[in-house]
Amino acid sequence: MIKTKYFLYAFKQQKSNKYLYWYETDKKYFAQTKPPKHILDANSQTIQNLQESETIENPWLEWNSNDIQKIISKDGICINYLKSTNHDFITKHEDMKLLETYSYLVDHLDISKAFGFKTIQQWHKMIFETIYPFAGKNRTVNMRKGSGADAWEWRVDFLSGLPEFDAFLKEISSKAYDSLDEITQDLAKCTCDFLFIHPFREGNGRVSRLICDIILAKNGYPMIGLNLKKTDNYIERVHAGYECDYAPMKALLKTKIKEELTNG
Repeated sequence: MIKTKYFLYAFKQQKSNKYLYWYETDKKYFAQTKPPKHILDANSQTIQNLQESETIENPWLEWNSNDIQKIISKDGICINYLKSTNHDFITKHEDMKLLETYSYLVDHLDISKAFGFKTIQQWHKMIFETIYPFAGKNRTVNMRKGSGADAWEWRVDFLSGLPEFDAFLKEISSKAYDSLDEITQDLAKCTCDFLFIHPFREGNGRVSRLICDIILAKNGYPMIGLNLKKTDNYIERVHAGYECDYAPMKALLKTKIKEELTNG
């Protein structure tokens, strides 16, 4: 492993009145998108200014890849603006940004209008743009979680299902639902199909629940956030949905909504 300060960009280059932000590897540089302003302000140092005491061992694998989504820690943590490989620390920041996005959408979203996947990309960027360099961008890598019988791989070719999902999302976000049974049937399909496609490198679960909550709110139902317990068997229900069996997820959604209505 190389010894370097793992800035997420090494220098910027002006070209045609625009800046390219270059990321450093041990073998080459590659261009990526502009980081958020607070990242730019925080990274005012240059490589030449670093003292030996400020260098650390590079924790990232696939550091020489020209696809930033492939750069992870040995524990599978994606490279991030927090410069952290601590899962709990990153999760805390993700939760805080998700709450900020909920608050913003409650105040600013026009719930009378339908929305599709392009809007979901914008929400993903709102949540994660201060955490991940690839916020709002579609997944470019295969992903695998679990082991043994519980293992599952999301292949990049699953993203070919996005046009169909986009059409379905526009349809259900424009509907006025008359019954809890009808809305939970469509939301179960929406949630499971979205998680099967797994369009983003990180944050798919959070975004799927946000979509669900916004459509519930559009129809006068409480947002549920899907506060999960081990006894909810959420993963098993999601995997059933991967086989187009949406009944288990529908039952969970109905239970969570009824709990909110009772407690409210």
